[in-house]
Amino acid sequence: MKRKNDAVPGDMVQRWARPPLSCRLCRAKKLRCDRAQPCSNCVLRKVSCQYGGQGLSDESEEMRGEIQRRDQPAAGTSSASQSGPRPATAVSPADPTDVLNRIRRLEEAVFDKAQAVRDISLSSSQKNIDSLDDWIRDMKRMSGCLPPWPQARQLFNQFAMVIQPNFGVLHIPTVKALVDKSYQTMLEGGDPSSDVVMLLLSIFAGAALVATPELLQTLNATQVEVNSAFRTYTRLAMAILDNNLHPVSPSTVALEAISTLAHVLSHADGYSDRVQSLRVRAMLMARTMQIHRLDTAKSQDERNRSGYNNIEIEVQRRIWWHLVSSDWIISFSQGPQEGTYFMHPAHMKVNRPANINDEQLTANGPEQSLPLTTHTSMSVFLLRIQHAELCREVVDTLSSTYTTSEPPDYSLILALDQKFRNFINCVPPFFQMPLIPTTTTTSSANPQSNPQSHPHESPSIARHRTIGHLGFHIRLCRLHRPFHRLGSANSQYAYSRTVCIRSAQTVLDLHRTLDQLDDANKRSKYWPIMHHVFFAAMVLATDVSMNPTDPGAEARKQEVLHVVALLERERFLSSTLGEAIQKNEQTLLAILRGEREVGGQNQQQGVGGNEMGENEAEDGQVSSTGEAAAAAPTPGDGTGWGVLNEGGEESWGQLWSDLFNVAPEGIDGLQWDSLLNDWDLSLEAGF
Repeated sequence: MKRKNDAVPGDMVQRWARPPLSCRLCRAKKLRCDRAQPCSNCVLRKVSCQYGGQGLSDESEEMRGEIQRRDQPAAGTSSASQSGPRPATAVSPADPTDVLNRIRRLEEAVFDKAQAVRDISLSSSQKNIDSLDDWIRDMKRMSGCLPPWPQARQLFNQFAMVIQPNFGVLHIPTVKALVDKSYQTMLEGGDPSSDVVMLLLSIFAGAALVATPELLQTLNATQVEVNSAFRTYTRLAMAILDNNLHPVSPSTVALEAISTLAHVLSHADGYSDRVQSLRVRAMLMARTMQIHRLDTAKSQDERNRSGYNNIEIEVQRRIWWHLVSSDWIISFSQGPQEGTYFMHPAHMKVNRPANINDEQLTANGPEQSLPLTTHTSMSVFLLRIQHAELCREVVDTLSSTYTTSEPPDYSLILALDQKFRNFINCVPPFFQMPLIPTTTTTSSANPQSNPQSHPHESPSIARHRTIGHLGFHIRLCRLHRPFHRLGSANSQYAYSRTVCIRSAQTVLDLHRTLDQLDDANKRSKYWPIMHHVFFAAMVLATDVSMNPTDPGAEARKQEVLHVVALLERERFLSSTLGEAIQKNEQTLLAILRGEREVGGQNQQQGVGGNEMGENEAEDGQVSSTGEAAAAAPTPGDGTGWGVLNEGGEESWGQLWSDLFNVAPEGIDGLQWDSLLNDWDLSLEAGF
């Protein structure tokens, strides 16, 4: 008999079949059941043999109870199923619960997943979200993730010793007192505020990032455990900040926490989207607090009438100028943000932070500042601001070149070059060192380029001077790079080529010096430094390939290959670094494959009169996929590709070696630009 057609789709109709003849196991596993009691399959598997009309029903008792509770509004389901078959019942398409129940029961019958399957309804999802929100909001639980007090002291000291000297935003005595007070509150059963917990997590994450073997021994921890702690602390801090139902209230402590977290993450993964969003959020919070108008006449009058904490005001200045200087430095750095910045100097009125040590800054004392020629813990911070202003001036001067394809006017480049020279010549004496090495060969022992040439000074000053000059030379090199290649053929631009080579070589020399100065803390392996090193190496590689017979070319080539090997060894320290190297490998492969195809065409044209057999041999020798090329490698034939595909350690270096063999004839300016732009994935301000 034909089934009547009705308005209810067939897959929405629940049908009850006759009691099954096979046992449950055979039906679930789709086995042939001999219908014995017990059947042979159940005996072999040593399980209870049950049929549809005995023992447990197709649903477990636990699941049946759950189904009955869920389906209680649609009365009678359980009793009807126990009494036997019943007529087909139409289910309303508007009732998704029954549909989900039938789908779940079907999965249980087919896959035997009764115990594993759990209904995920909207109500249960909302409960999970609410539970997570309550967990984040409960500062007692969040503070329970903080390290014990003895370890917290060690981590804080590590942060203050390694990160704070270059960061400069926090007032260390105040933050130390805040850490002590927070742990005392927790010991007494109280809960610290969310912004304080976020600040502590950010500080501890930074300390874990720069953990030394000595710190690991003190903490009785392994490097794997410290890396895990770094990820945990950063995720918890981000979770507090991203909790939109209970947002962090604007405060100086909250700004310190966000700025610290952004700074720490930038040294782990560069200028990622997460770091950029943190800085934007800090900027918006600072504007909400009117920090961009901190030192207007009106604000100063209000502070004088109502009183103020001098330390808090000074920390707010540090936070604001750290955000501003990072914004301006990044605007003249390689990446998608090049040529743009958020903060305009005409839209703010904030005095620069005082040149004073933290210990000399008091809450109620008068505002004071030492001369810039006097070294303090804020000297490098103030020098960074001056460097940022120079970067902003370059962007303003060359703004039209970022939106057009026209090269900049060379007279503007020379004028900006002179401003760079004036800047480096006017830095305080303790930050000065010879501007440019006198040779272009690799010589880290050259006293003119050795930042350790100042006797009787603390290692921190030497580190600050090295990092400062490294950032200066990489941007001087960027200024002249548009005319670097032209300088090889046109004497009018020869000065730009000379500056690019010397500055790039200086960057590599300074990187080696930084590695010697600070081997334990590995500052030379931070992402900003690695980015500068890669860019300098690419500039030298360009020049070597275009001018292979120039004096010092072979030494520069070996320098490039050494840097490539160094970066490849460190590619797993940062996901961003690994992505950039992978992108560069792909670019190299594309260039080399194109060169081999051109070489194959040229060889075929040159042997047009030969016999077909010889032509086929030639084709096999130059083919990118032929066996002849793999069996008989020649210089520039891309045999490094096989090493790359096999995951060998020297794959990237082999690709660069092959590239040197085919240049300069096989590579044009656009291809060199693509190699340099491979590092546009991420970038940190990296003073």
